Amino acid sequence: MVTTLAFPVTRPEIITKVVDYTCAKMLVHTVRTEVFVHEQKIPVELEIDNLDLVSQHVLAMYDGCPVGTGRLTPHGRIGRVAVSRPLRRQGVGLCIMEQLLELARQHNHREVVLSAQQHAVEFYEKLGFQCEGDTFLDVGIWHVTMRKRLLPYGNSQALAS
Repeated sequence: MVTTLAFPVTRPEIITKVVDYTCAKMLVHTVRTEVFVHEQKIPVELEIDNLDLVSQHVLAMYDGCPVGTGRLTPHGRIGRVAVSRPLRRQGVGLCIMEQLLELARQHNHREVVLSAQQHAVEFYEKLGFQCEGDTFLDVGIWHVTMRKRLLPYGNSQALAS
């Protein structure tokens, strides 16, 4: 599935797609390094982990440049969702999340879980995620666990809690 977010004629399209990590890891890490390492000061050795090799990755491109990414682990955990600062609040994160949720459905996950940074909780709530438990500090940033139940593949609506 490829999602295209169109802007007025004078701007290129933002395209999000599922990518093979081994082929696209430089592009994926360009965005993650920009957001997590440079902006949020997360040590690079904590940002990259063994789950990258076994996860499915979504990449957003704008005018030939990587501008957003996210991953779905084999156990149904969404993580490493990042969008370049100039393109935030323009629908890029939404497109990434929609593709990650569709991947989860295709792999018959009954639910997905993520650790949301405190500033992003409202974004995830709009996608049907619900907070679970207390906030916690991870790599110096406040997070909260969020969960979303999914219907089987082919039905894109969330189950009521």
